Amino acid sequence: MPTIRQKKLWLFPIFTLLLLVADAFLLGRDGAIHVRGAGQPFPSFRTVTLDGHAATDEIFAGKTTAVCVWTVRDAGLSRTALRKLAATLTALPDNAQFVGLVGDLKESDDAEKRALANEIAAGLPASFPHLMINDDFMPFLTQLRSAPTVVFIDGAGRLVGQPVVGDEPELVKKEFFRVMEKDSPRNLALKKIQKVLFN
Repeated sequence: MPTIRQKKLWLFPIFTLLLLVADAFLLGRDGAIHVRGAGQPFPSFRTVTLDGHAATDEIFAGKTTAVCVWTVRDAGLSRTALRKLAATLTALPDNAQFVGLVGDLKESDDAEKRALANEIAAGLPASFPHLMINDDFMPFLTQLRSAPTVVFIDGAGRLVGQPVVGDEPELVKKEFFRVMEKDSPRNLALKKIQKVLFN
């Protein structure tokens, strides 16, 4: 008569199969976990930066971008996270950039709120622009759960990689450079060759 242990052995192959199915849904070919929206285009937008310059989604053209969504409401956390990111993401290559997105500041907001946002961003490199939001950003912002959150956008304006939530500059750096390598001219050329050969 089979023991209880022997009777349960048939569960092992089923459990293994379920893990493989879950793995196929959660993991991309590069082995990174992808979030809902990865590969989708970032919404088109027209807005203004904190220093008053016009900006559109063309800001992403041809560059891999780390976008840090931060808020005036969480001033202390935002200030700390932005400074750590600025220190961590120094000396970026020419095909990469850092952009801030103030997730709770519109151009129509009062002068006091705008002044606080400028104070939070003060002292950060001028090469790190900070965008104010409007309705154009809502399809993206409604998917976020908290701030700061850093997302990554490729040179074609698509969301890529894995977002980093919270004050995690080393994780941001690691994911940023992983995404940049994946979207490097060499890797893009290899993808084109593979597509021609195998499709």
